[in-house]
Amino acid sequence: MEQMTNSFPTQSSSYNAQMRGELFRGDWQALYQTGSEWLQAEQNQPVATFIQNIACLFINPPAIIRNKGYLESVGNKDWKAVLNWFKEFQNESERHNPYFQALDFILQPPSKKKASIETALQEHPENAELLFLQAISLRDRNASIEKLKLAVENKAGFPAALYLLGIFSLQLNQIEVAEGYLKQAVEIAPDFLEAHYQLGSLYSMYIPNSSEQSTVHFQKVIELDPEGGAGKDAKKVLERKVQPQYGQRVSGSTGSRRGGMSILTILGISLLTVVLFSGPIASLFKITNPTVGILAGVFVFIGLYSAWGRKR
Repeated sequence: MEQMTNSFPTQSSSYNAQMRGELFRGDWQALYQTGSEWLQAEQNQPVATFIQNIACLFINPPAIIRNKGYLESVGNKDWKAVLNWFKEFQNESERHNPYFQALDFILQPPSKKKASIETALQEHPENAELLFLQAISLRDRNASIEKLKLAVENKAGFPAALYLLGIFSLQLNQIEVAEGYLKQAVEIAPDFLEAHYQLGSLYSMYIPNSSEQSTVHFQKVIELDPEGGAGKDAKKVLERKVQPQYGQRVSGSTGSRRGGMSILTILGISLLTVVLFSGPIASLFKITNPTVGILAGVFVFIGLYSAWGRKR
C-alpha cells in the first residue's frame, strides 16, 4: 500500500522533469508525446491534458480534432489544478524563456494577458509561438495578419498559423491569397479538417469553374468527419448543391457567421480561445459549474470575433 501511495508523486515528478526540458527547448512534438504517455498512465490528468492540447496546436491541427472532447469536459477544478501546477513548475530562471512565457500568457487572467504577451515579445520579438498567441488576441485583423506572417517566417511548418492567415485574408476579400495559405496548411497537415472545409467552401463560393477542387476537399471532410457537423454539411453541399453552412464569407456579407465562429468554423482558434479564457474566467469569478466556465470562454470568443468584424 505504501508503494502505491508513493508512486504518484514519483510519476508526476518524472513527467514534470521531462516536460521541463522539452518546454525550455520549445519541443512541442515531444511535449505532446509526453502528455499522451502521462495520460496513458493516469487517465484525465489535468496537467497532461492541458499540455497535450496546447502542444498539438503548434504541431498538428488534426490532433485537435481527436482531443476536442477536452472542450466538453474541462472544468474549473481542473483549471485550478493546472494553475497551481504551473506556479511550482516555472521557477525564476525560466521566467524569461519564450515557451514558458507562452504558457504563462495562456494561464493569465484576461486583465493581464495584454501586458503578459507584450512583455514576452519585447524579450523575444521573433518567437513564432508568442506571435501566434498575440495574433489571436488582437482585435485588428490586419495587425493579426502581420503577426501571423512573422510567425510563419520564423517557424516552418506551422499549419495553424497558415490556416488563420487564410481565414483572415478571406475576410478581407483577398481570395487568391487565402487560397494559397489554406493550400499550404493542408499540404503540411493533410488531415486538417477545417482547412479542407474552408478550401472547399472557397472554391464553391468564390472561384468560378472550380467544382472539381471543391469536391475533392469536401470529400476529404466527409472522410475525416463522417458523423460530425462538418461532414454532414459537406454531404449536403455535394448532394443538394447548397452553399456550405460554415464557410467563411468575404467582407462580412449577409451570409457570414460573424457572431458564431464555432468549432466547425475555426477549430484551432476556438480550442485555444476556450483554453485561454474559459478556465481563468471561471477561476476569477469563482464559478464552480464546469459548463458555465466553458460557455464563458465561448462568449468571450464570440465577442472577440464580433470586434474583429467592427474593425474592417
